[in-house]
Amino acid sequence: MSARKANSPSSPETLPAGWYASPEIYAAEREAIFRREWALIGREAEVAQPGDYLSDDIAGWPVFVLRGKDNQLRGFHNVCRHRAGPLVDPGAGRCSMLRCRYHGWVYDGEGALQRAPGLELGRDIKPCDFSLYRVRVECWNGLVFVCLDAQAPDVEEWLGDVVEIARDFPAIADLTFKRQTTMAGRANWKNYSDNSCEGYHVGFVHASLGKTVADEKIEIKPYENGRFVGFDVTYEASEADRSRHGRGFWIYKFPCLLLHFAEYSFNCEAVRPAGVSAVELKRWFWCDDDRAAELGVRAEDAIESAETVMAEDIGICEAVQRNLEAGIYETGRMAPTEEIGTIYFQTLVRDALEGKL
Repeated sequence: MSARKANSPSSPETLPAGWYASPEIYAAEREAIFRREWALIGREAEVAQPGDYLSDDIAGWPVFVLRGKDNQLRGFHNVCRHRAGPLVDPGAGRCSMLRCRYHGWVYDGEGALQRAPGLELGRDIKPCDFSLYRVRVECWNGLVFVCLDAQAPDVEEWLGDVVEIARDFPAIADLTFKRQTTMAGRANWKNYSDNSCEGYHVGFVHASLGKTVADEKIEIKPYENGRFVGFDVTYEASEADRSRHGRGFWIYKFPCLLLHFAEYSFNCEAVRPAGVSAVELKRWFWCDDDRAAELGVRAEDAIESAETVMAEDIGICEAVQRNLEAGIYETGRMAPTEEIGTIYFQTLVRDALEGKL
């Protein structure tokens, strides 16, 4: 298989169906995309105190971030250097020391080996040869990001124009955290991303969302500085639906980050590839209840609506995944006026895999 460019600029060809179900393609994506890009792992507030950690899986790489005794955040692969046991449990937690859950090897907050039961450090093994594998970690707007590539740009450069757009909306520090939602589905990560980069499907899949978004006030376009698709939108609240109102800006940031800014709230979503045909979604919600009330919006309605939209997206993507794997569909054609975001996303996938297959 090769990363082939679309032939017709006026009606670009979709990615081949096989790209959504191929272990070979997924293996190439892990190396060419997920090893090289930043990934959102959680909230900075979850690692505010020494000993706090966040642990997650990034396209098959188990990683964690730890707040050290010196108040610095450091990232590591969640892999003991002895026989690959885990050091911390999944999710958010606290630990007084990094002790392998398998055989009890102990590391300090900087990843240096401190104890190896049954072995004498300095005689049997050199501690400096068995430090934990490091992962880069940086924060932006109260969010914690990790990256496996030492050569990648810093996270603000990676975000590009997202940083400037965010300045028009409340920062996380000025909002109240509400809750985190996790959902999973049987769909390739690109399938979910294709869907997230266009509004073509909204009127067919999201009945409630379609009623509150004023179509004539949506502008969708790709942004090269940051490699993302931006949706500049205006909501119209009604007595029947008070989940949204006013100006908002939605972003799908390549490869797997969604950001939703509003005048009174913010939510973000991490798309986690969980194999060739599986995806996990993690979403965090913040809101300024007073500002929402001024605009006639109920914060809980906004969160419930977003969760409904997530579930609807997963449902349609699972149906699409079944059809992609059925063996009848090969490629399709996209409408540039309606699918400019998906066209751009698929171009980024092709570019990332060029020469890798």
